[in-house]
Amino acid sequence: MDAKVPVLDEEFVPLMALLQRPGRQTLAENGPAAARAHYSAVTSGIGPDVAIVRDVQAGGVRAREYLPESAGATIVFYHGGGWVVGGVDDYDRFARTLASASGMRVLSVEYRLAPEYPYPAGVDDAWAFLQAVEPLGPLFVAGDSAGGNFSAVMAQLARDIGGPRIAGQVLIYPPVAGDVPYAGKQDVPQSIAATRKNIAAFYDYTLPAARRHEPRFAPALGELHGLPPALIVTASMDLFTPEAEEYAVKLLKSGVEVRLHTAVGAPHGFLTLAPESRATRTAMAAICRFLADHR
Repeated sequence: MDAKVPVLDEEFVPLMALLQRPGRQTLAENGPAAARAHYSAVTSGIGPDVAIVRDVQAGGVRAREYLPESAGATIVFYHGGGWVVGGVDDYDRFARTLASASGMRVLSVEYRLAPEYPYPAGVDDAWAFLQAVEPLGPLFVAGDSAGGNFSAVMAQLARDIGGPRIAGQVLIYPPVAGDVPYAGKQDVPQSIAATRKNIAAFYDYTLPAARRHEPRFAPALGELHGLPPALIVTASMDLFTPEAEEYAVKLLKSGVEVRLHTAVGAPHGFLTLAPESRATRTAMAAICRFLADHR
């Protein structure tokens, strides 16, 4: 077998069977409502106890606060879901895990979703919340998938206006290039969860092709100098990995401190879809080390 072709780790075989079963609800085939219900079903679960969990608001945007005892830093977290699905409830388990493992305050942001609220509504909400939040200690931005995209954009916007000061950015399998992955990604098998067809549907529901190269949607096309340190988490069975790795290289060439953590054999979304996996435990440890080193 060609060494360049990624192979699914056996621990994810049951997950892939579940996600690819006949009749599963996808955005491309079934539309937003069905895709949202499916996403909620596959991300449901109970996370660890956190001292304080409450709904809050900043900048007119709702969020859920997870405050462990003796928290000395703040993570503004943007959930994934391709700008179309997902929400604070779907990410409750992940947010609890992040707060518990890091010992930091987590603010999980409930931004508006497309297609009801197309681009730039979601990124506007992300920015409005970040500008208005009162951080407890150093301030980090973090997110997975579409939320990773938002986090990269937030770091650029905060740099451009001189604040808020961001101590670090955690970008988990982020789409950053501004369009559906295609050229140069042919070595990634199509048997994975996030196929090109479904990714294209997320983009189409979110914004027209003519706007996909705006830096607030495609942070890889923005100015990269002067950004805070970054941790980029990728998965080898993910179509977004090449552009995320290219973004890491561009950041490095722009003088930005970058760490890259790759989960070999893992699919897109593994941190929420497979929370008990070895890959998730290892990635969460890398995230917590990065946060601790930059607090």
